[in-house]
Amino acid sequence: MLTVYLDQNKWIDLARAESGHPQGVRFVETLAVLKAAADDGRARFPLSMAHYYETGKQRDRRKRDELTATMTRLAGMLRIAPPHVIVPWEIKRALIDSFGLGIPVEKLDLFGFGAAHAAASPSLRYVAPAEYRGVPLPADVRQELQRRVEPEYERVILAGATPDGMPDDRRIILNDMKNVTDDRFVDGQRNVAEALKSIGRRRLSDVMVATAIADIIDPLLRISGQLGVEFNDIVDRMTHLIEAMPSRWVEMRLRQARQANPQKEWSGNDLNDVTALAIAVPYCDIVVTEKSWAAMLTDAKIPARFDHRVIASLDDLVNFLEAIPRPQSPK
Repeated sequence: MLTVYLDQNKWIDLARAESGHPQGVRFVETLAVLKAAADDGRARFPLSMAHYYETGKQRDRRKRDELTATMTRLAGMLRIAPPHVIVPWEIKRALIDSFGLGIPVEKLDLFGFGAAHAAASPSLRYVAPAEYRGVPLPADVRQELQRRVEPEYERVILAGATPDGMPDDRRIILNDMKNVTDDRFVDGQRNVAEALKSIGRRRLSDVMVATAIADIIDPLLRISGQLGVEFNDIVDRMTHLIEAMPSRWVEMRLRQARQANPQKEWSGNDLNDVTALAIAVPYCDIVVTEKSWAAMLTDAKIPARFDHRVIASLDDLVNFLEAIPRPQSPK
């Protein structure tokens, strides 16, 4: 089964096809192929926290509902873990391997279910109540309640919906909560660009490794301390360690490719893209994203390291899916 990560623009194209929007006409057959692939087990289409952020930015509730319906149809409740879960695991594994510590590394639950997994926040998981108005609920009733309510609960979170009777402008918009982080990211990349003007672009690789380490310094120090690894020893192996952390290596190479083109301005949305792609590229078989990112990643041979593909066209995705033999129906 292929794991396929679609960026937000591709989901919008598919949602337009589902809703009958004129701009979605060319994707109607594409959507049918993707539905068939999801249904017969040839492909799965996980969502990440980036999709929650991007969906919430849409101010039109009808469009959010249409987008959420399409996402739910293909992805179901499948979600990919966030960076703050994946990165500490990568750090621990990289340190253990690099220093030959011989300590087993626990399995990473990379894919899971619902917003609780996407955000690594158990409080976002719906759990059927044990009682109603003081009356205990039988196990079969709780099971049925869980089955019926959980998908709707997940839809409400993804769509950024509000309870009946509450105006839509009172909804919680997750994307608004990370604007400060977006601004800090943009400022940081601009500072790096200015520093490179002073020290020269021949030092670009060194600067990228240093900033990649700086980005993870808190969990790196914590985990290295737990493992008994001295930070001075880490300094001598910074490049090797980043290369041993798939998501951090991809994130670094993405920033490096952008910094190599100083004419291209950074924006707040770049943080969402870089964060999502850094996880998707090493851990999903196919990533379908916008042309500029796809070209940048492919030209730098980043997906090739993992034997994965990054493409910009849903048509190319259809070709990949149709090349996979369909499972035989039981006789």
